[in-house]
Amino acid sequence: MGTWVESKADALVRKCLDDRRSFAMIAGAGSGKTSSLVDALGQIRDREGVALRRHGQRIACITFTRRAVEVIQARLGFDDLYLVSTLHGFLWGQISRFHDDIREALRESRIPALIERAREDDNGGKSKKAQKARAKIERLTAEHAALGSVETFAYADTSFSDYGKGKIGHDDIIEIATYLFARNATFRRVTGLRFPYIFVDEAQDTFEGIVAGLNLVCAGTGLPVIGYFGDPWQQIYDRSAGTFAPPEGGEVITKTENFRCSMSVIRLLNAYRGDVEQYAAGDNKACEGSVEFRLVRAEEPTEPRRRYSEEQIERALARMDEAVADWGWAGRDEVVKLFLARQMIARRLGFSDLNRLFTGDYASSRAQDAFEAGEHFLLKPFLSTICPLITAQEQGDDRQIINLLRRDSPAFAVDGLNAEKSLKLMIEISNALIGQLKALWGTETVGSILRFCIDKQIVEASERLCEHLDRAPRTEAFDEDVHGLDKGDWLADSLFQMTCGSVASYADYIANNTAFSTQHGVKGEEYEKVMVVYDDVEAAWNQYSFNKALTPLTAGQPTERQLSLTQKLAYVSFSRAREDLRVLMFTTDPEGARAELIDSKLLGPDQIHVVT
Repeated sequence: MGTWVESKADALVRKCLDDRRSFAMIAGAGSGKTSSLVDALGQIRDREGVALRRHGQRIACITFTRRAVEVIQARLGFDDLYLVSTLHGFLWGQISRFHDDIREALRESRIPALIERAREDDNGGKSKKAQKARAKIERLTAEHAALGSVETFAYADTSFSDYGKGKIGHDDIIEIATYLFARNATFRRVTGLRFPYIFVDEAQDTFEGIVAGLNLVCAGTGLPVIGYFGDPWQQIYDRSAGTFAPPEGGEVITKTENFRCSMSVIRLLNAYRGDVEQYAAGDNKACEGSVEFRLVRAEEPTEPRRRYSEEQIERALARMDEAVADWGWAGRDEVVKLFLARQMIARRLGFSDLNRLFTGDYASSRAQDAFEAGEHFLLKPFLSTICPLITAQEQGDDRQIINLLRRDSPAFAVDGLNAEKSLKLMIEISNALIGQLKALWGTETVGSILRFCIDKQIVEASERLCEHLDRAPRTEAFDEDVHGLDKGDWLADSLFQMTCGSVASYADYIANNTAFSTQHGVKGEEYEKVMVVYDDVEAAWNQYSFNKALTPLTAGQPTERQLSLTQKLAYVSFSRAREDLRVLMFTTDPEGARAELIDSKLLGPDQIHVVT
């Protein structure tokens, strides 16, 4: 991205700050949103920093990921005038002092809502689903009754809660904060006094109830001021607000610069989006770049659930390789290939068996999401510790081995088995231990490797992982109707029987050591050359349809939800390209799709090529 300069939109933000008015900046991809955010934060420090520190007040900046927190903190010089935090971290910092109010929110809203949701799963029968729902209702009812005896509440960044013991989880934070913002004027007033300025980065990914609550905190004129920075077209996560606006009297500001993309890519973005007309505003003004779509006839899937066979995936990958070669991109490190789902990536990189397991009958939607995010508890020890140790051993990096073990291994912790040993002796012990691990790596199963690492205290396993490793494998045939709620047992058993090669390839992919990524995974990133692969069959997701979103007359009309989700994800994918963008689209009617893309003015005839 080129050098940031103040734009008309940034000047409007400055005026809002001068007038102490709330605002929302709508900033398209590549517009320098983060620079605008950091500049606005700096203006407040320059003008009011001394007074804010004197009164014990801080400037809040809420963002979506821990990585974004680190970036913004660094750009602000790690100044403690600012509280830069993820949304959940910020909210817990505010509600953690209000234990009686947390109890009220749980008693009056959160737990009753969860009980009602469980009742919807109880049809009164004897199915496992109904029995589990009744057990959940019984548990939640007991926890509801026990709330009066809970003196304080504690938050852990997990999805698990035990309200009777005062333990609340990830999802609870949003619901409790939403309740308190809406119903507790004292809570709103205290939040506003602590933070006269609250900025929200990636506002489209904030929850609707939280946006409404923060607007209540900042309602009226004067302090506190809320400033939103984001783009509704880059909202690609479920449950987030998407659209956002400041409180009544605030100003909506549109930032139209694009400092990232070439002229060709910007023209596509403007034609595709329609509501924001961007222009090249930095060094990219001198870069014409290029955009090209290649349309290939899609095969009719032959496998159950409309999935491609392995042979069909191979043929699709061959088509991709042909396209890459024709574009002159073969063997170029700066090319990033984006897919909606991982089936083709997994096939190419060597973890198709693992991918099939975590997208198959034994995987819940939560398990699939955790797998795609690299956060599934069954795989975490490999991603965080075991695979990096194997890599360090292969590279002869003794220092990295020791660093990893000191960080993750109970045996090498400050109070562990080897704590009193010299560094030289620890290196010798660690080399011998990792040598044993490497000897097992090529022949033993995933389950055996995990048991070895837990036994030797190389990793500290979660309680859930240990439960699966300690129980007897499920021997009965899996039946979705009977075993649906226990499918995780079959998932774990199947994983434990696999060899480690697939897990190693997956770990390499998750660590961003390859030129492949999902379209969700590159949000916020940018690359010189981007290749996007659209294949609705390969994705196998009903909520997305690129053929219907891009060529509805040819492929059929998408549902309203399909259109919204697909449009946004496509926009995010297109806008990653700094210079050149290539789209390989599999369609049942390439000629019809080409004519429709031209008629829609999205692309010119010379930008669309059909391959038979």
